[in-house]
Amino acid sequence: MTSSETLLQGNAMSEPEASLHIAALIGENHRRNHARFRIDEARPVERVGIVGAGVMGGVVAASAIGYGIPVVITDQNPAALADVKREIPKRMPMEGLAALTDLDERVARLVSVTPDLAEVAACDLVVESIVENVTTKRNFYSDLEQLCPDETLIVSNTSTLPIAELAAHLRLPQRFGGLHYFPPIGARKMFEIIPSDKTTDNATARLIQFAERIGRIPIVVADGRGFVVNRILMAYMNAGIRLLMQGVGIKAIDSAGLAFGMRLGPIRLYDEVGLDVAMQCGWSFSADSETLVARTPIIVRMMKAKQLGRKAGRGFYIYEAADNGEQVGDVNAKAVQIIEPQIESRIDLSPAEIEAAVILPMVIEATKLLETKRASSAGQLDLAVMCGIGFATSRGGPLYWADRVGADRIVDALKSLEHLGPHLCPTHSLLDAAKHGLRFYDRNNDNGGDPRAEPSSAVRITP
Repeated sequence: MTSSETLLQGNAMSEPEASLHIAALIGENHRRNHARFRIDEARPVERVGIVGAGVMGGVVAASAIGYGIPVVITDQNPAALADVKREIPKRMPMEGLAALTDLDERVARLVSVTPDLAEVAACDLVVESIVENVTTKRNFYSDLEQLCPDETLIVSNTSTLPIAELAAHLRLPQRFGGLHYFPPIGARKMFEIIPSDKTTDNATARLIQFAERIGRIPIVVADGRGFVVNRILMAYMNAGIRLLMQGVGIKAIDSAGLAFGMRLGPIRLYDEVGLDVAMQCGWSFSADSETLVARTPIIVRMMKAKQLGRKAGRGFYIYEAADNGEQVGDVNAKAVQIIEPQIESRIDLSPAEIEAAVILPMVIEATKLLETKRASSAGQLDLAVMCGIGFATSRGGPLYWADRVGADRIVDALKSLEHLGPHLCPTHSLLDAAKHGLRFYDRNNDNGGDPRAEPSSAVRITP
């Protein structure tokens, strides 16, 4: 049995232990935010403008009206604008608000739709959720800024594009930031707040206050391509694609992720995200990483065949209607047909080795994010990933799990899997932790940057 096959045995927390761990991380995140920013003094957001009436626009609207905040929505597509009021109630269960008895009344009272951008610009907060293209977004901001009062917050719901790059030509970049929503699939509802180097603390404080008001955990992370959560998500998803290229079956790959405790397998996540969206993210990430994105025509050919994922009814899986709503069907034979010619070599791996091959890239990317100071601590990063992509709560996050099993064992496992590709090469911090017996929570504690603070329960690792 190889070191990668023994790595994943044990080291899972019980449900009560996992709940306590997440609660401790949430508490530390809250204390960090309130110690750093004057949140209680910030001007509240009383009305939200939304640009884009698609799925994410619906998520933003649902999250606001569920807590009594009016929204104004615009879109260049009249059909999307006409449908958005019917679509918003479908997003309420995702927000944990399905039990609201006055949902129809709330939508009628709190949701306004308009083709007039000026009505949206008059809101306290404007959330942009349009196509992931720097030029398109910048051109839109130029029009929007001319209409907005100076105190209006403008944010992008971009999933990958650096905030500083988007804000480069703004008249008032200090009121601009990233507000990256996630459809809730993880342990808690959250979003990443991404200030640029020009975003004021007051603007960030207002976004934190807004997040807390609508029941989401605000996790403030550093600017950079993909921020924190999506970089780790991409590491997971692309680990799955690489295994497809090496002849491992779709179900075997997804079963490995589920066996570890992930909410969804890496290939299934492509369908949930949408293969066209995943393709856009991949192009963005490839600009600053040689190993994060698998270079293969599989996704392009799937797109050309209109196998776009759940939203199209067919992706790597077939999605069939059932009495209780949409459900996942079997593996899509068309996807298998597209994958087969792209298999570079067939490698025989045990289920445990497949499991290690899809999980360890997330640990590697997490250590890179700490090395580049994109996250303020191991605990903050773990909280973001558990909430954002459904990382196994019983493992406590990629870095908490790494500390529990030991960096030395992880490095040994990576050596046994190095034939699978350079994306499984250990980072400097992993090698250093293995050599000196260090833990990521010890070196990146969750005390808000105050070295005088006592360590919290969130940083005590039990073997």
